Amino acid sequence: MDLAGRTAIVTGASRGIGRSLAYALARQGCHLLLTALEAEELAVVADGIEAECGVLVASHPADLADPAGRTAFVEWIRERGDAPDTSPDILVNNAGAGWFGAFSDSSWDSIERTLQLDVHVPTFLMHALLPLLKRRPEAMIVNISSAVGHLPYPGLAVYGATKGYLSSLSASLQCERLPGNVHLLCFHPGFTATSFIDSAGMDLHKVPRFMISCPDAVAKRIVRAMKRDDAWVYGDAPGRLGATLAGILPHRLLVRLSRDFYWELPPP
Repeated sequence: MDLAGRTAIVTGASRGIGRSLAYALARQGCHLLLTALEAEELAVVADGIEAECGVLVASHPADLADPAGRTAFVEWIRERGDAPDTSPDILVNNAGAGWFGAFSDSSWDSIERTLQLDVHVPTFLMHALLPLLKRRPEAMIVNISSAVGHLPYPGLAVYGATKGYLSSLSASLQCERLPGNVHLLCFHPGFTATSFIDSAGMDLHKVPRFMISCPDAVAKRIVRAMKRDDAWVYGDAPGRLGATLAGILPHRLLVRLSRDFYWELPPP
């Protein structure tokens, strides 16, 4: 897809991969419709992109984990869909949540919020916004999954399961052939140095530095995949290898190898 002149929706655009991807798309000439929970940070990102790239940027802070919040966001998008200059061509489902810790020690609030953001939100947005996307001569959905979704990772059980869901949903929708000229890319980043790692208290000393990417590098890979109309991409070689091993290793061996391979669970 030629990205110049397109309008892209990016969720979770205030930080991490979402922020970097918003900048990367703008540098390709994309206009942007941005959302995130953090209103002040989102405004800074929107203003910075407009100043640097000279594209049209509109932002709408929202708590997408709240059904009312995501419904209001969709209505905001639909209002812009009636105007040719702001009708979306691209939906990037990037917003997500997770935490690091044993499932048995986790609060239900943490589990439910992760399920809402990582399962309900991308599913809802795709279903709600497909009617707008299919009006466009060419459109695209980009689902940001994770290599975590293809291997067992202790401490990230629910997060990994939600990413497995998003990958499975993406593959099935590709089989269904979405209406009109809507292309679907499912991208699987590997370990990425975002605020999630710090806030979750994850100890990555066992993970080789070459396996940890920065958000800007991941965003560049996503943009490259979009321009090539790729459908299924792993962000790095370790992620691709892990997905391959998950399909060929016996389950018992896979679980044993994964138990303490990257990190140990924090004490309860």
